[in-house]
Amino acid sequence: MPPTPTIAFLRRGYSSTGGAEAYLLRLARGLQEQGFRIVLLGTGDWPRAEWPGEEMVTLSRSLSVFAKEALTYQEEKKCDLLFSMERVPGCDLFRAGDGVHAAWLDLRERKNLFSTKWWREHCSRHRHVLALERKLYDPSAKTHVIANSHMVADQIEDYFGFPQKKISIIPNGVPLSKPLSAIERQAVREHFNMSKEECVLLFVGSGWERKGLRVALKAVERLKESNPSAKIQLWIAGKGDARRYCSPHAHFLGPIKKIELLYAAADLFILPTRYDPFSNASLEALAAGLPVITTRFNGCSEIMQEGVHGSVLDDPTDVSTCAAALGKWYERLQRPSEVIIARDHCATLGAAFSVERNLKATTDLIFQVLEKQKGLVPNGAKLRKLLT
Repeated sequence: MPPTPTIAFLRRGYSSTGGAEAYLLRLARGLQEQGFRIVLLGTGDWPRAEWPGEEMVTLSRSLSVFAKEALTYQEEKKCDLLFSMERVPGCDLFRAGDGVHAAWLDLRERKNLFSTKWWREHCSRHRHVLALERKLYDPSAKTHVIANSHMVADQIEDYFGFPQKKISIIPNGVPLSKPLSAIERQAVREHFNMSKEECVLLFVGSGWERKGLRVALKAVERLKESNPSAKIQLWIAGKGDARRYCSPHAHFLGPIKKIELLYAAADLFILPTRYDPFSNASLEALAAGLPVITTRFNGCSEIMQEGVHGSVLDDPTDVSTCAAALGKWYERLQRPSEVIIARDHCATLGAAFSVERNLKATTDLIFQVLEKQKGLVPNGAKLRKLLT
């Protein structure tokens, strides 16, 4: 066994506000602290200052070529474990943070049969991703998969016959922070020009069509039609073309780095997503004490209790149901006693899914894979001892 085991992480792109990037950085730092050498295999998009390891390797931007070059890197004995956040067949560990592409396309086809089928057959990106998924989830593959929800784990098994024993479900984790005082919260609301009287409904994320921004806006409009005196506004944080979603009830903030301030300022969170393996934003909202209105196509909904932590919608395109859930929570949050109860339930649930819990579960799995697939040491405890 080499004195310093090396783990190579695969991540092609980079976004300073991306949840996957934040997850990877936390994991990489945690493993580095435990004695591992960490390497990033990417496409040159990551700022050097953002990577805690000493080495960054630039690979091809082509999906298929990127996968081949990553495996070549491992075959040349440059790392002991290949941990991929991209669909790279043959990697040791794959985190299915983006879900199952084939399942997402099927969900789209249910609403738009012709165009999605056409894109599936003719769009080169879809063809490449589907081909990589089939190879990655071949039942005989050595790869062990991390799914962040039961929804994703079931889809991997259903679509590809991938054995359950090679899938570990590790829900996302969020960093927990001290809640703001009432005075601090009001100061944040004033900073964003939020009225003291209004109910602030928050939407966070990019890829607005998939995440259901249009439905959220229509639900707000429907609520205002049925209850003209309702003081509610929708605040949107993230990248997108605001011109396509014009509404007198919408406030577009763009990407926000200190997103925790928005969670602290808001009253209610909404994400009527069509497909989200496990929405970090939903979990962050819960941890901040916000009830969440989302759909059963969001893996985060699995940890929620209906009516306690928010509402889970069956149909992400049903504006009426979304508006009804929004109206119910709007009325509940007009009563101070209900606000206290709801915020306490949500914050307690969010606190149970901390970054530390996620990091421990992931590092424990990495030790198991190194032990089983690589045979570096007889047991994980001995590897830990050698590293510390």
